[in-house]
Amino acid sequence: MPTKKTGATPANKQKGKKVCTCCKKNKNLVDFYLSYSPMYSLDKRIPVCKDCCKTSVLNDDNTINYIKFKSLLMQIDKPLYYDLLASSEESLLKENSYMDEDALKYRGKEILQKYFTLIAMRQDRQRNWADAEKEGHMHQNNNRTVAEKSVIINKYQELFNLSQDNPNNDIIDLGIKKKIIKWSKEDKQNMKYAIEVIGYDPFEDYPEENRKFLFNSLSPYLEDDDNVEDAYKLSQILQIIKNNFQIDTCDKKMARLDPLKDAESIKTLSDIKNKLVQSNDKIAKENEISVKNRSNKDAGKSTLTYLMRDLREKDFDKAEADYYDQLKSKGTRWAVEISQKAMLDHCIFDENDKKEIYETQLKLIDELNQELDKKKEEIRLLLIKIDELNAIIEKGS
Repeated sequence: MPTKKTGATPANKQKGKKVCTCCKKNKNLVDFYLSYSPMYSLDKRIPVCKDCCKTSVLNDDNTINYIKFKSLLMQIDKPLYYDLLASSEESLLKENSYMDEDALKYRGKEILQKYFTLIAMRQDRQRNWADAEKEGHMHQNNNRTVAEKSVIINKYQELFNLSQDNPNNDIIDLGIKKKIIKWSKEDKQNMKYAIEVIGYDPFEDYPEENRKFLFNSLSPYLEDDDNVEDAYKLSQILQIIKNNFQIDTCDKKMARLDPLKDAESIKTLSDIKNKLVQSNDKIAKENEISVKNRSNKDAGKSTLTYLMRDLREKDFDKAEADYYDQLKSKGTRWAVEISQKAMLDHCIFDENDKKEIYETQLKLIDELNQELDKKKEEIRLLLIKIDELNAIIEKGS
């Protein structure tokens, strides 16, 4: 009996419906270009249908309105590469040898069709607007000569008018509404603190409307000292947060669907959600991360990390200094010594270990002595300076 083949459904055979934000028509998923942008991570399709991607940026004479085309690519987060536009035009000229370059510009829809096909190729399919912008809208590894590249850049920079501000009435309206996101003082503090702790913005590639949710979800984890001090554990927490965002997105999407008409779409979303939940459970278990209890708003408020953060946010100038003094206190040192003694009692060292420890200690003592001598010299010079200043003061009085 032959076995049934399993695996992901090819992109050109995916089932389902989607409403185009431009023409408002309900179309098959295959009528929308694939997207690898986090902006459209739910169904991995841009919100504008293929036909609108081409017709909405054409002038009445079928020439390309480059200002509108730029606006389209930015809104659907697709890359703009001058060399691929040039390749699209060259391909069309090659297929129609009778056509000259002046006639070519009136074949805008065909040029755009070829361009969208090129950016869907393996080497570019996961690139977005920002990726192309960083490269100066030109592939750095293409086979064109420097002179050819220069001609292409000059041509399309002029067409796209990138060096000048575009008039608002030339910007295409695709029906993709931008929400005005309001951040409270606490939201902003959560974002600022997260970036300080991690060292970079972990949600830089997400739209503004999602970043607030992500930072606020991350905040409770950062109130646990163990999480903050373990870089790997922190990376796994970030993955959990991103998965939770996808779970929330699936829930919202399913809530808008009709259980009878959209049963297949609901099943697909439910399967995605279950896999994400299972992934979170696995990450949490392997890294001893408490996910389920993180909804408690008071979680972590007794930790030193939370208390110090709270003091800094309330502008207590002495918070950092007092924190340092507490670390030097007799009580703290007593606790540290007990902890160190307990660890030593459970360690068994051979002669090589002892030798290595001895040499390390000698090196450390030498470095500390050098630092001490340096500080003593600084104190000596400061005392001389104080004497000189006192002499000046006495002389003046």
